[in-house]
Amino acid sequence: MRQSNSLKKKKPAKIRLAISVGDPAGIGPEVAAKAMADPGLRRLADFMVFAEPFQGPKARPSAASGAVALSNVRNAAQAVMQGQANALVTAPISKEALHLAGAHYAGHTELLAQMAAKKSDEVGMLLVGGGLRVFLASRHVSLEEAIRVTDAVHLRKAIRICGSGMAKAYGMKRPRLALAALNPHAGEAGAFGTQEINILRPLVKSLQSDKRFKLSGPFPADTVFVKAVAGDFDAVVCLYHDQGLIPLKLLAFDTGVNVTLGLPFVRTSPDHGTAYDIAGMDKASPESMKEAIRLAVELARI
Repeated sequence: MRQSNSLKKKKPAKIRLAISVGDPAGIGPEVAAKAMADPGLRRLADFMVFAEPFQGPKARPSAASGAVALSNVRNAAQAVMQGQANALVTAPISKEALHLAGAHYAGHTELLAQMAAKKSDEVGMLLVGGGLRVFLASRHVSLEEAIRVTDAVHLRKAIRICGSGMAKAYGMKRPRLALAALNPHAGEAGAFGTQEINILRPLVKSLQSDKRFKLSGPFPADTVFVKAVAGDFDAVVCLYHDQGLIPLKLLAFDTGVNVTLGLPFVRTSPDHGTAYDIAGMDKASPESMKEAIRLAVELARI
């Protein structure tokens, strides 16, 4: 039986966000407080703030700060999963501090995947800013490891996460994805590498019939981002961390946002770290945190 429009679940007039202030020894509490004080953002959303008291050393990673950061994130995510908030926004954490606390996660993405009963390769990082969206096929691994996992099985899964995740998150009918090449000039017909010939082009061809997204490429990485910013693509699938983050941070160093695709709830975060070197000095810019809040509200309404 078809549900009538009157019975469909309506979005609240004002979005409620769960805010994790992240690592208490870094700039997370500062940027969160500054962002939430913005009158425009206060009109857009109500905030549930998760900031466990912290008495440990400031401006450096420690087991104490890692434990508090972990608690902040877990409690905020739990609030969203229990329906107390519509979306999650997380301030930065330190992987070193997490590890010192005995929590061996590569970052927020892996932690939240576990909480949502997802495997780490079922979720992914979409970075947004400066008119560009980039999706990372490999995240926080060495370049050597990123090249090693540039295979059809791994990339097929990553591309599908990006395509289906963007369709769901942004309400797009069929997102247009560009696959970045690994080698200079997309390998120059094998002169500079054979991954494009042996792996990437056959993979793109095999996925062109997928109705959830439209995939093109592989395109040389020194031109594909120009095309994406011009509007030719909705996102670029990048093969390793810096391939996507360098153009993104060049265009949106202070305003980039990370969106986790593949989770059963909306999660965004500022695209910067704990910045221990300026922690406690009232120097941290809240602009990326503000953008993370704005985007969380936008996506929560879709």
